[in-house]
Amino acid sequence: MGRRRQGSQPGITRRGANLGGLLVVLAAACTGPRAPAPSVPGAPLASAPPSVSSPAEVTPPQPAPSSPAPQAPSPEGPSRCPPERQAAGSPDAKGVILYWSDSPWPSLWSVRPDGSNRRRAYRSHQNAKRPSASPGGRWIAFDGAPPETPPLTEFDIQVVGTDGSGLRSLTSSHAVQIDARWSPDGSTLAFTSWPANSDWRHSTIWTVGFEGGNLRRLGRGQAARWSPDGRRLVFDVTTEGDDGDLFVMDADGSHRQRLLAAPGIDQAAAWSPNGTRILFTRFEDAGRSDVFLADVAGTHVCRLTGLGDAIAGSWSPDGSRIVFTSVLDGRSTVHVMDADGSHRRPVPGGTTEEFDPSWGP
Repeated sequence: MGRRRQGSQPGITRRGANLGGLLVVLAAACTGPRAPAPSVPGAPLASAPPSVSSPAEVTPPQPAPSSPAPQAPSPEGPSRCPPERQAAGSPDAKGVILYWSDSPWPSLWSVRPDGSNRRRAYRSHQNAKRPSASPGGRWIAFDGAPPETPPLTEFDIQVVGTDGSGLRSLTSSHAVQIDARWSPDGSTLAFTSWPANSDWRHSTIWTVGFEGGNLRRLGRGQAARWSPDGRRLVFDVTTEGDDGDLFVMDADGSHRQRLLAAPGIDQAAAWSPNGTRILFTRFEDAGRSDVFLADVAGTHVCRLTGLGDAIAGSWSPDGSRIVFTSVLDGRSTVHVMDADGSHRRPVPGGTTEEFDPSWGP
């Protein structure tokens, strides 16, 4: 959702040593032996559509982005955000946190918020990254090399049951296809794709049905996250003079509107369960990253962390907590905090690098 991971391909540009979850470099670094060609911010988008078996590809009209929003002020230092107003939820913020670790190979893990029941969620010697639980908690979507292909040579969108059965690929292409996220009704997944010989600045957002059909190209951008009603997506996209501003659009790719314009990169992490706020990571040119909140109008921006190495994950299902990563003892570690940024603590028991957490039911 990243900096160069351990064991990633050398020679890839980094925007600071702390960009742990940022997609701008992550997938390009994960493609193994393929060396991405240099690119220029704002260059025309190369066309390399993903494919599925018998897809019905639909590309909606792409209106010009709306006029730039006023630059969002960056709060100076950590600030307490007002708490989320949610229906009565679990004081223990139950559910399961999914993440991936690169040891002994890129693989999917799950853990309870209190650190209990930590286990490998899917056992495979293929690379598997960026897990996301289906709304009912029965399936896990992820990206990685499908069976019968060498690890780290392909990044296709796949799903597997939480019991390890039912593995199937939803896409199949030489393009980089990563970061699948479920629609609230579980029927559709949004994901990011870009040509294998390019980089994240040429990324596009696609959706695909849970059964592998209904492939749609929604337009330029990456890291798309669904609103709770499934009608909109928040995402980031390169703009003239900026590597990543936050936008929102309808679920069919229409009515794009800029939400935030700020120096550096703002990358969406999650829409709040009650639909009023957007969680995102702000990657600054100085190499710092922190977790922020904004309302859905792009105003009232506040900083939840002041750690300089924090990467946003998602809300707990009841909206009372937020999962994120931060460096602890020299490694990226899953943390949780209250929705106002208070009571930050690591999820205990981990011993390896932990990346791209998401909180499922």
